[in-house]
Amino acid sequence: MSRPWVFASAGVALAFGVLVIFFAPATSRWTERVTLETISPLARVWGGVKNRWTEFRSSLRQFDVLDEENRNLRAENVRLQTEIRQMDYLRTENDRFREMLAFRDQQAFRLLACRVIERDASNWWNSVLVDRGWNDDPNLAQDQPVVTPRGVVGKTGTVGRSTTRVMLLSDENCKVSVLTESAGARGILLGDTPLNGGSPLCRMTFVTRESKFSVGERVLTTGLGGTFPPNLLVGTVTDAPSLTSEKNSGLYREGKVTPAAELNDLREMFILTGGAPAKK
Repeated sequence: MSRPWVFASAGVALAFGVLVIFFAPATSRWTERVTLETISPLARVWGGVKNRWTEFRSSLRQFDVLDEENRNLRAENVRLQTEIRQMDYLRTENDRFREMLAFRDQQAFRLLACRVIERDASNWWNSVLVDRGWNDDPNLAQDQPVVTPRGVVGKTGTVGRSTTRVMLLSDENCKVSVLTESAGARGILLGDTPLNGGSPLCRMTFVTRESKFSVGERVLTTGLGGTFPPNLLVGTVTDAPSLTSEKNSGLYREGKVTPAAELNDLREMFILTGGAPAKK
């Protein structure tokens, strides 16, 4: 079919359609009904798809909002946990300082406060280095008692201008004359360095066989030897073997003592720089 005929046929069809729509109401209603019946399912499908898409986009926005809130809550939780840990640390430190101040006020001896600044991991149970020397107090010297409010820590070793080495009770070279508080059993306390870690212990040796002491008794200094004044708390008896045991088969008895001071967590201490009470 030639092109003129195609145009002519299309024009006739268009004209017929216009006549039907404008001049035949019945035909127009029928056409409208057919059109609605044809388009309605598609319209419903399209409306459902559109609603689902809108809900999907809304859920995505809500998810982003929830994710942002979740991140903010996690960050806030981390911040609060950090503040709680800091407050706990400050509270613990404050309690420790209060305990030291109360202890200082109760003592009649000259006390020099000091802080641990170095602790050698290979020499953990033997000594610590503190931030005081003879430049801080001319009375500071070797072999002076070092204590905390909990009990005896050890004694001073080498004294420098601004630092001092402190020998701990758990060092076997730190010897203290002691007695048990209840039974009055006397002996010498020696450091017993723990092997492969563990808690620090001391040996109470050279106790006469006739002396009796038991687990749970407090151990105090006797004042003999000139280094430690009497009645300073050293520790508690944690092992008191009987005379029939292998350890107590010689001339003397022996027991185990756990230091009262926390030798594993030393921070602030006092050095007794005067063996006699200070004048007030």
